[in-house]
Amino acid sequence: MNRATVEERFLKITKRFGKLSGVWPEQNKFVKFLLWAMVDITMASSMILQTARVIHIGTLDVVIEQSSLIGAAILMMVKHGNYVLNATKLESLLNDMSEDWATNRMKEELEIMTTYANRGSFLAKFYFANAGVLTLIFLQMPWSPRLIHMLKHQNTSPPLIYSIPGYYFVEDDREYYYYIQLYLSLCIYVVLVVFISCDTLYMVLVQHGCGLLTVAGYRFKNAVKKNSFSAKCTETNAKEIHESVWYSIHGHQRAIMSVLLRDSISCHPN
Repeated sequence: MNRATVEERFLKITKRFGKLSGVWPEQNKFVKFLLWAMVDITMASSMILQTARVIHIGTLDVVIEQSSLIGAAILMMVKHGNYVLNATKLESLLNDMSEDWATNRMKEELEIMTTYANRGSFLAKFYFANAGVLTLIFLQMPWSPRLIHMLKHQNTSPPLIYSIPGYYFVEDDREYYYYIQLYLSLCIYVVLVVFISCDTLYMVLVQHGCGLLTVAGYRFKNAVKKNSFSAKCTETNAKEIHESVWYSIHGHQRAIMSVLLRDSISCHPN
């Protein structure tokens, strides 16, 4: 199975969002730089506005409300920065994955790898669906109260609700309300793209590593079991056992190196 087929079958969502966030290898460097700048500028400005609200109002409720949002923004920037700074390692991991799929293997071993790859693809799709639904809920927060207010034909002004509370350095929020909402929508879009790209990459790579470890264990177990009932251990049998065990150990080492390399570019605990 070549790389294009692997990406089409198991990495479709991950690749799409990886390109949108600028962490996918083989992208144009200028496009990557623009995407990195968009992520960093958007998140940095968002944290400044949220911090300004804490300083401007200064109540305990505001501090608690903003701390979770600021923490999430910092986590996202660290996560994205790790993938950007370790782009070479990520490319190496994806190249190794392609080589693993291109290697001639027994039917049973391919079935094991396919099972884990499908699991990784399913987790990525589930994560994408969950994140998409939550994003839509988040985006509609400012508009639902205004819609209800319009339907009730009240004489008062519609409520000003922001999906991301902050101090926006304007005298009249109502005058700039729609511009602020447009900016907040961009912030939410950036968060969605970065989390989906980075987290689904991690999911797929974890499942691929699990598949390699399972294949190594299967090959070792199969080599020993196949020859355990032989009355004689001929030179041919010994050679087959030695070869199978060697491939099993080599596969296990490759899987371990893949796990270590993966963990070095992610923010996830082991």
